[in-house]
Amino acid sequence: MSTPSTPNLGPTATNPGQCQMCGSIRVTRPVTFHRNIGMLLARQTRTLKANMCKTCMSKHYWDFMGKNLLLGPWGTISLIVTPIYAATNTWAYVSARRQLRDVPE
Repeated sequence: MSTPSTPNLGPTATNPGQCQMCGSIRVTRPVTFHRNIGMLLARQTRTLKANMCKTCMSKHYWDFMGKNLLLGPWGTISLIVTPIYAATNTWAYVSARRQLRDVPE
């Protein structure tokens, strides 16, 4: 009789992975951040999806959120999309930080 396999949930405190942003061997979590830059008749979006350590996660979260808040809502579609991106970025950041709360930086 075989034992059921457990799913690979990524790096753990005993099994660190490599941060895809800085290259350090640390405990990481997968995070996705979105950025919107609104212009009157167009908009630019960028998505960052990577396994990040706590330091890189904070750095990129605040970079994306700052640009979202300052440059995001300058267009009709962007006026709707920017608050959604802000909410999803915050949710992703808080969830990943909560998973890494006991891990040293």
